[in-house]
Amino acid sequence: MKKYAYVITLILVLVLAGCNLPSSGGQETQAPDAIFTQAAQTVAAELTRVALLASPTSNIPAEPTATFTPSPTETPSPTNTTAFTPTNTPIPCNLATWNPTTIDVTIPDNTLMTPNQEFSKTWRIRNVGTCSWNSSYRLIFDSGDGIGVTAGYTQQLTTGTVNPNQEVDLTVNLKAPAASGTYRGYWRLRDPGGVIFGITPAAGTFVVIIKVTTPPTTITLHPVAPGSESGTIRSDAGPFADFTAGESNVDITRTTETFLSYDISGIPSNATITEVKFDFKDYTTTGNPFGLGILNAYATNYGPTLEPGDFVAGFPPGNIFDWGSTAAVNNIEASPDLKANLQSKLGTSRLQLRLQFAGTNGDAIKDRITFTDPRLIVKYTTP
Repeated sequence: MKKYAYVITLILVLVLAGCNLPSSGGQETQAPDAIFTQAAQTVAAELTRVALLASPTSNIPAEPTATFTPSPTETPSPTNTTAFTPTNTPIPCNLATWNPTTIDVTIPDNTLMTPNQEFSKTWRIRNVGTCSWNSSYRLIFDSGDGIGVTAGYTQQLTTGTVNPNQEVDLTVNLKAPAASGTYRGYWRLRDPGGVIFGITPAAGTFVVIIKVTTPPTTITLHPVAPGSESGTIRSDAGPFADFTAGESNVDITRTTETFLSYDISGIPSNATITEVKFDFKDYTTTGNPFGLGILNAYATNYGPTLEPGDFVAGFPPGNIFDWGSTAAVNNIEASPDLKANLQSKLGTSRLQLRLQFAGTNGDAIKDRITFTDPRLIVKYTTP
């Protein structure tokens, strides 16, 4: 390639030199444009010849050409150019809330009521809106059980003014329904324009919940008159027509036990026994009956007639109640065990009990207690 460059340079020098030589005498001088045109044509012809010599058909090997492979470029990850601007939720004009521990000023949820019982329910709520409440605001019955009010019932919310962040007690006078069951009534607030506004936290309402139950029936059970079904059995004989427990009138070395049979056929079989009390305070004593120890009461099923074989020797376990003194007998006390026993016997005709001391004390004194009317006070409810 250097050779061809040298040749091209030499041609250009000769051409330019020829253009500057003086013309011979008598000959017409060429114009400068013609001279440059001729020189250009000469150069062009020579360049063409040199290019042919450098073409790929020549025997001169071509110099290798380096290939450039661009390196991969990383694609920049997109960036979030949107700025986050927090927004403030405006506080409504009318909004109420409550404290769960203080909302029920009276009549907490699930309060027990008797049929047709009148009561006053009071809620305590707080104004958390931006507007004050006045006498034009209303407390309204919204839905559920009216509990003494009808659909569409409203009453004045306040006679004064309840400013934002102040509390107010709302009271409605209600009446329990006649039938047993659980009742729920939902209440809301309404502004002077007739718009019912929200309560938070909740689904927009506050509630009164009551449970109406039939008042318990109270009955007194007296034992069947002593004789063939109730009475006293001595360790070796009986029955006797009284209710005596302790040492025998005939022989202080013998003991007696009292057997009590109560007619329970008048209690409905679907009743729920809520309470049973012993009322054994009508009695007389001889000597010191509790010097014999504890007087125990046992649930038993000795059958429709009382027989000497119903006597139980010793002081067996399984008692449902006991007395340790005459002072204890004077108390009218409830017995959960006797309540359970009576509940299990509903649908039958008899509840039967046996009263006994452990035995004798050998002090040569007749120690005994005789009951006049050992009655039971029973309370129960029916569906």
